[in-house]
Amino acid sequence: MNLIDIDALIKKADELQPLPASVVKLASMLSSGAGDVDEITNVIRFDPALTVRLLRLANSAFSGASVAITTVKDAVSRLGTARILSLAVASHCRPLMRVQVRAYGYQEGELWRHSVVSMLLAELAPRVCKTPLPSAGATAALLHDIGKLAMAHFLDQDILDLLGRAQNEGGLTPLEAESQILHVHHGELGGLIARHWKLPEAIVNGITYHHNPEQGMDLVCDVVHLADAVAKGVEAKMANKPAKIDVNAGAAERLGFAMKDMEWLCTEGQAAFTKVGGLFGAA
Repeated sequence: MNLIDIDALIKKADELQPLPASVVKLASMLSSGAGDVDEITNVIRFDPALTVRLLRLANSAFSGASVAITTVKDAVSRLGTARILSLAVASHCRPLMRVQVRAYGYQEGELWRHSVVSMLLAELAPRVCKTPLPSAGATAALLHDIGKLAMAHFLDQDILDLLGRAQNEGGLTPLEAESQILHVHHGELGGLIARHWKLPEAIVNGITYHHNPEQGMDLVCDVVHLADAVAKGVEAKMANKPAKIDVNAGAAERLGFAMKDMEWLCTEGQAAFTKVGGLFGAA
C-alpha cells in the first residue's frame, strides 16, 4: 500500500508552471548544438525579463567584463552557451524555488540558495576535473532538487515521522527512505518535471540520478552529484557550521576529480556565490 498517491504526485509535478517557450527553444538548440550566436540572440531578445538578467550578469564582476555590455549578442558571447541556458532556466525558476519547503527543512530562500550554489560549483568543476565535462551540468545542478517542491505537498507529519525512523533506526539514507516508504524519491520526481518541461535528456538524467550517479551512466549525473555534495559543505561553511562533504568515489573517478582539490572548489564556490548570488536573488 502506498502512503501517497503516486498519480496525484505526478499530477502535482506536472502542474508546476511550465518553462516559457523561449527557454524550451533555447534548451533544444543548445543541447543539439544547432544554434549559433545570432540564433540564440534572437530567442533571448524577445524575452524582456531574461534580457535584463542576462545583461546584469554579463556586466557583473563575476563575468570579468572590462567594458559595459549593452547588447544580448555581446552578452551571449561573453557568458557562453552553458551559462546562458542555466541563466534562462534560473530566471523562470527563482520564484518557484524561493518558497519555504518545511518538509525538507528549508526556510524561505534556502532551497534556491542551495540550487544557485550547486549551479556555480558545476560551472567551476571543469577547472579541477580532468575529464571533459558536458555543458548541461550547470542547468541540471540548478534544478536537481526541483522534485522536492512537488513532493513536499504530500509529506504530512506521519509520513515525515516514518521517514525519520527509517533513517535514524533503520540506517537508511534519506534517498533510500523515500524509495522504500514512498516508492519514489525526489530525484525521480524532479526528472519527471524536467521531462515535462521538455528539457534535454542529459538534464533529466542529471536530476534523476544526482544521489546515485552510478545508475545514471552519464557524466552529467556525476557533475550534479559533486556540485550538490560540495554545495552543502559551502553552505555549512558560510553558516560557520562543521562541513561534511560526502562525494561518491566512483563519481569522482569518472570525473577525474582529486579530493586534494576539494578545498579550492569550496573556496572558489563560496567566492563565486558572494559575487553573483545577489543577481540571482539568492544572496
